[in-house]
Amino acid sequence: MESLSDMMKNNPLFNAHNERNEETYEMIINSPKFRQFVNDSGVSVTREMIQDELLMIKKFVEQDSECVQDENGHCKSHPDGYVINLEVRNGKIHHYLTPCKVKVERDKYKEKQKLIQSFFISQDIVNAHFDDLDIIEGSNREEVIHKSIETVHNIVSKNDYRGLYIHGNFGVGKSFFLGSFANELKEKNVSSMIIYVPELLQELRAGFKDNTSDDRIRALKEADVLMLDDLGAEDITAWSRDTVLTPILQSRMAEKRPTFISSNYSIDQLIDLYAVTKDGTVDKIKATRMVERIRALTYEVELVGPNYRH
Repeated sequence: MESLSDMMKNNPLFNAHNERNEETYEMIINSPKFRQFVNDSGVSVTREMIQDELLMIKKFVEQDSECVQDENGHCKSHPDGYVINLEVRNGKIHHYLTPCKVKVERDKYKEKQKLIQSFFISQDIVNAHFDDLDIIEGSNREEVIHKSIETVHNIVSKNDYRGLYIHGNFGVGKSFFLGSFANELKEKNVSSMIIYVPELLQELRAGFKDNTSDDRIRALKEADVLMLDDLGAEDITAWSRDTVLTPILQSRMAEKRPTFISSNYSIDQLIDLYAVTKDGTVDKIKATRMVERIRALTYEVELVGPNYRH
């Protein structure tokens, strides 16, 4: 009766498998990459050690050494994002995985993106950078950019906590500046929250029905850096002025938390704007109280230029 080993040796499939393994073994030991690994490991590598980890060593040899990034930011060379590495330990070859360079950079980018929280803000504003701002005749953008970078530097270095109050006509780029502030801070690992004020107030008013407004207001008070976009564009009510905006500004002033604001109105104009509520009630004292907190939190800058939306 033929033995099992003889049966296996006479089996064409078994022989083909052995031939493929032998070809793979020859390819591995003749690979400059594997030879370099053996040389770097400083130990003797036997045939048995290679055969025990044959397929993984083959993948190690065949993988691209350099990362190539595709148009979606993923690595073409290592689709799963990991590089196979080899090491000799306890007389055996072991493999382990490390993130490829593209994955490392992509993960860093994702982590940094988490530093910017945005609510009701368009993506082009969230992605804005100072480098994207055009400097054209009739605009003081260059001057404001220098002031902005100086302000961000002072906040990061904790030399000052005051942000900027940027005001100007429609379409001059005030919101774009807020996005640029957020991304400049992100590069310094400082988190920020950027909010479109009119939508925020609508959301908070709706939140009173399900008791979520208090948590949202607390988050605005405690944000590392808060950016309020288009202040004054909302419907002016006693509730928005006295229950929402003034307490947020008061808390941030008391805790010296950096705050940036954009508006179509100068700080002086805000007093008359917030003195008269939607129902016609006039209270200049409460409006002044709110505005004085803005003065304490920010340096006022006027942004001049053409309407870029046109």
